Amino acid sequence: MIIVKNKALIIVLVLLSSSILGYEIYQRYNEDDEPRFQWPDKIEIPCQPTSSDFGCETYVQLNSTPVKTLLHPENNEVWIAELDGKISAWNGEFITEVGNVSQIISRCHNEQGLLGFEFTHNYNFSKQILLSYTEDADCNGASNLSGVMVASVDIVDNKIDINTVVELRRIAKENRNHNGGNLHSLGDGTYLWSIGDGGGSGDPNGNGQDIHNPLGTIQYFSYLNDTIQPVLSDYGNDTDYVLHHGLRNPWKFDTDNQGRLWIADVGQYCYEEVNMVTIYDKSNFGWSEREGMHEYDPNDDCTSSPTQTTNQNLTDPIIEYSHLGGNCSITGGFWMDWGPDSLLNSYVYGDFCTGSIWKIVETSSGWESSFVTNVGTYITGFGQGIDDELLIFSWTGEIYNLYQI
Repeated sequence: MIIVKNKALIIVLVLLSSSILGYEIYQRYNEDDEPRFQWPDKIEIPCQPTSSDFGCETYVQLNSTPVKTLLHPENNEVWIAELDGKISAWNGEFITEVGNVSQIISRCHNEQGLLGFEFTHNYNFSKQILLSYTEDADCNGASNLSGVMVASVDIVDNKIDINTVVELRRIAKENRNHNGGNLHSLGDGTYLWSIGDGGGSGDPNGNGQDIHNPLGTIQYFSYLNDTIQPVLSDYGNDTDYVLHHGLRNPWKFDTDNQGRLWIADVGQYCYEEVNMVTIYDKSNFGWSEREGMHEYDPNDDCTSSPTQTTNQNLTDPIIEYSHLGGNCSITGGFWMDWGPDSLLNSYVYGDFCTGSIWKIVETSSGWESSFVTNVGTYITGFGQGIDDELLIFSWTGEIYNLYQI
């Protein structure tokens, strides 16, 4: 089985999240890491596009891995969340820390920390944000002591008041990796929240195909006044939070102006995938029966041909790519109705290990993916700048502006 390709032994699959305290990587063994997994050396690799159509410049320099940017609903600022728990505001000239939630998060594993945040749909009135994170736990204790949390917190004088955190929902996990954790507002008081399959290798407990298990899902809930509840009512119990399932590690996802949901799901050893469905059409994306468009086989040498599924209840990805050539872990990704002209009306995504970026466009024959450029750096995410710049998050803390020449 091929895990390592080149480039400082770049590894497989894992979530982009190299977790970092400052610029340090935890090196101790974790029972929930992937077999044969090694973290690559954490080296700053500048953004240097290979395509003459694009240039790259430093937008902001941070002290740890950026995980999300959001345009502030009232101020001309972009708020930036870092894996180590810090949230800062950038106004195009100065960066100011607006809060630090490191005291309530766990950083025991490289994929743990502050995973996402979102302004509430009625922020002008509520002055709140929602947080997604791995809860604080004893790093020497059992790995399942640190669940994934969603919580609310008040903003007072444009600062996060850590004393007002209200824990809203906890997802228990068997291992410390595969957390997902992206939060996304649908603008009407409802939200989507991605959760990984529980970790370990190969979904050992079959969580992905258990619709009654919150692991490996997109959760769908409404929020108001420090209370969340499921929007759906099919089961009359906790399963009503599940909108989509059969996912491995949906680190990033986005929605577009046509009501579609785009999910970049990190693969196991061989295949990365992009799923696209109508937001509210409940779907099973196949993990761990399938990895990409292939029947999942832990012994696959990554050269097998796509297979036709016999399970008609599964939804195949619209695009997959293999780990051949050094790829290892997909990073979503936005539907571009802003940003560089050549990327408009496409879904943009990249690979953590190779720094390659692609776009998906709809053609007369269906959805097609094409290469955009390679930027060289380890891509952990994408963001939107104050003036609609397309931002690239680097593992070592840099945020770059990828601009069209």
